[in-house]
Amino acid sequence: MPNAKLFIWSEPRARSTATLRCLANRPDVKGFFEPYLYVAISGKPEDRLFSYFIDSEVVEEIPTLSKKVMYDAIEESHKDNHVVVKEIAFTLNRDYTVLPKDATHVILIRHPAATGMSFKKMLGDEAMGNAAQKLGEDQFSGKLMAGNEALFELYRHLKNTEKQVVVIDSNDLIVKPEVVTQYICNFSGLPYDKSMLTWNSLPPDVYPQNWWMSKSLLQLLKHCTALVNISGSEGFFGRSDPLEFEMPSLPAESLQFYQKQLDFYNKLLELKKLFH
Repeated sequence: MPNAKLFIWSEPRARSTATLRCLANRPDVKGFFEPYLYVAISGKPEDRLFSYFIDSEVVEEIPTLSKKVMYDAIEESHKDNHVVVKEIAFTLNRDYTVLPKDATHVILIRHPAATGMSFKKMLGDEAMGNAAQKLGEDQFSGKLMAGNEALFELYRHLKNTEKQVVVIDSNDLIVKPEVVTQYICNFSGLPYDKSMLTWNSLPPDVYPQNWWMSKSLLQLLKHCTALVNISGSEGFFGRSDPLEFEMPSLPAESLQFYQKQLDFYNKLLELKKLFH
């Protein structure tokens, strides 16, 4: 059997990190944590989606870094390992040339009100200073090709090019973790073992040894609760999201963007895999 090559695509705060911890919870799997986001933060200025990090003391600039460099790193690792890549869809910026032809893809969705509230909680009031405030604003502003719009466009591209892709509601991972994990493994060719469903917590400044993760992202995550989420979790525990959300209190421009993202989320929701 050939090694599996699986991409988990989501918007921020959609339980994708827990999904990576689960699926990469085997010694024969190499996990990649947001390699294309690394480019968007630390690549050449013209390749950055987050320009307000350019002068940040936390983030280093690597002039030779590109999405092609990360693509090659994933392909090289795949020669000797199963590979699971967790990535934020909008970091592609519609550049689908860096999608391996032989990969399988999971589109992981979560209601934009839930991801927005989780994002705000993650950053905190003083988490990363002005950069964090700007990043939080961009979650709703529409200045980035963010969230569910990027996921829907990616899904459409994958279907049009006859790639293997499935939409999964992250709530189902909370409610039926074993059923959904088994399905993803069968879908992607990853070996399944029940031990994947739980994992050991780690100190807050440590991530799993079989992961690839950039120093820039590690430094950023140390400034907010995201690193605690990565290291401290032990399984798919917690409450599933409610079936309905109240409209968030946002400025008019942000509310318009939120509604647009909600429309794309509902389109994806109609496409999701049903688990009985």
